[in-house]
Amino acid sequence: MTKKIYYDALYQQEFDAAVIRQDVRNGKVQVVLDKTLFYPGGGGQPCDFGTLNSSPVEDVYERNGEIVHVLDKPLTRETAHGKIDWKRRFELMQQHLGQHILSAVFVRDYGLNTIGLRLEQDALSIDLDGYVKEETAALLETAANQVIYENIPVDVLFPSLEEIQRNSRRDVPQTDKAIRIVKIAELDYTPCCGLQNKYTGEVGIIKIQRIDTHKSGSRIHFLCGQPALRWVCTLCGNAMHLMRELNCNETELKERVMKQRSEVLVLKDERQALLNRLSASEVSGLLRNAPHIGEITLVKHLLPDTTKEEMRQLFVLLTEQKGVAVLLGGKTAAGALLMFGCSKAEKRIDVLPAFKDAIAEIGGKGGGRACYAQGFGLDTERLSTAVEIAGKIIEKQLNGQKGESV
Repeated sequence: MTKKIYYDALYQQEFDAAVIRQDVRNGKVQVVLDKTLFYPGGGGQPCDFGTLNSSPVEDVYERNGEIVHVLDKPLTRETAHGKIDWKRRFELMQQHLGQHILSAVFVRDYGLNTIGLRLEQDALSIDLDGYVKEETAALLETAANQVIYENIPVDVLFPSLEEIQRNSRRDVPQTDKAIRIVKIAELDYTPCCGLQNKYTGEVGIIKIQRIDTHKSGSRIHFLCGQPALRWVCTLCGNAMHLMRELNCNETELKERVMKQRSEVLVLKDERQALLNRLSASEVSGLLRNAPHIGEITLVKHLLPDTTKEEMRQLFVLLTEQKGVAVLLGGKTAAGALLMFGCSKAEKRIDVLPAFKDAIAEIGGKGGGRACYAQGFGLDTERLSTAVEIAGKIIEKQLNGQKGESV
C-alpha cells in the first residue's frame, strides 16, 4: 500500500520516498513508492504531473491500493525525490472547488442537479438536469462568486453512512469503506475523493463562458481561478484592441460591432448580387463563343484571379444549362484550382479521365465522379496547358460518340 500524503499535505510540493518496485509495461516504467504526493486522479480530477529524480512523470494511477507513477526510463537510485507540477495542481484544485461551489449554488437556488462533469486545467463544464437561461446563469455566477468572497473553510469529513444519507443531496454508494465528504458550510455536502483548496477564497473567480443545450438539460462551460483570469484577460485584450480600432469605449463596443456587422452583411448581399449579374453575363458569353460537338457545348475557361467561391458560382451557373461540358481552371491566392463537370442530366460525358491528366499536369490532388471533379495544385504556370489537355480528351470522347451515331 502506498501512503497517500497528498490529502494531509495538500500544499506540499516536494517529497522524498523509498522506491518499492519498478517494472516495465507497454514500454513504460511503472514506479511504486512507499508514499507519494502525486494525486492519481479521481472525482473527475486529472492526475498530477511532475518529476521523480528529475525524470518527468507522464501519468499516475491507482492499482490495488498502490499509486503507480509512469516514467519513460527507470530510476537509478533506491530513493526518489518527487516534485509535483504545482501550478497545474493548484489550478486543478481551483477548478474542482469552483465546480463544487457552482454546482451547489445551482441546487440551492434553482434545484438543478449536476449529472455530468468534465474537468481539465483549461476546460471545465457541468451538465445540469434542466434548462438554464443566460440571465439566470449570470445571477448564479454572482452568487457563486459571493461564496468565494466569504472565504468559507472547506472541511473534509468521514461521517457514518447514515449521516451521509441524511445530509447529502446525491445518491450515496453502498460500501463498507469510509466515504470522504467535502463540506462547504451549509452549501455543499458531497462525496468526493478529489483535491480542493482549504478555503473558498483561494478559487479567486468563477466565470461562465457559455451555455449549451445538452440532451434534456444544459451544459455550462466555465472556468475558475487562474484559468478564468487568463480567459478574462484575453477577452479584455481583444476588447481593448477593438475599442481602439473602432474609436469607442466599452459601453459603445457592442453596438458599434453590431452596426458594422449589419453593414458588412449588406455589402456582402450587394456584392453577391453584382457577382450574380456578372456571372450571368459571363455565362452567356462563354456559351455563345464555345465550340459545339454534336449536341454538347464544350466550355473551356481560365480565370486568372479568382476565389474558390467565385469559381464555384460560375461552374454552377454553367452546369445548370442543358448539354454543357465545363472545364474551368482558376488561379487563386493559394494556387491552381480545377473544376470539371457537365450538365446534371448529362450521361454522355465522363470528366474523370480528363481530370486525372489535368491534375497531374499541375502537380495536384483531387477527385470526383463522372459528372463532377475538383482538385488543387501549386503549378499555376501549367494551368492553361492542363485545361487544354482536358479539352482534347473530352473532344475525343465526344467525337467518338458522334462517329458511333452516324
